[in-house]
Amino acid sequence: MNNAPPVVFPVGRFVWGPWILLLLAFGGAMGLLFWQMQAHNDSILWVWTVWCCCALAAVFAWRRERLTTGRLVWSGDTWWWRDAEGREFEIQIQVLADVGTALWVGFRTMPASVGFKTRFAWMDSREMPALWHGFRCAVYSRPIKKHKNLGSERVGD
Repeated sequence: MNNAPPVVFPVGRFVWGPWILLLLAFGGAMGLLFWQMQAHNDSILWVWTVWCCCALAAVFAWRRERLTTGRLVWSGDTWWWRDAEGREFEIQIQVLADVGTALWVGFRTMPASVGFKTRFAWMDSREMPALWHGFRCAVYSRPIKKHKNLGSERVGD
């Protein structure tokens, strides 16, 4: 069985990330405000403190964990992440959701101690329609296992 041909697929930044984070924080604040008004209790300052800490932690985590622009590269047998500076890291890719015209993938460097930990990307067919079929084939391809050639050794020699 042949593997999928090599493909390079661009990965952009998730531009809606900050807006979704802001919307979730605003929704949480409105829920807390509604709860405070319904309870007629002004002494829930600790809840607002927890909310503020969680919102700040989410902002710092988002800034640290966000994926920069780069490319997912399938060489025919191995996946690579190529960042904007041209550095490459071997990665392991996993499909988390497949809706036909888009894929949500997670990937991490191999070994995990090098580069970055698990990152996520939403891949859309509209970004590169000509490469979409090849990219999907590559995502579902299994890497070729490299075996040592032991042909010259014989048992009993």
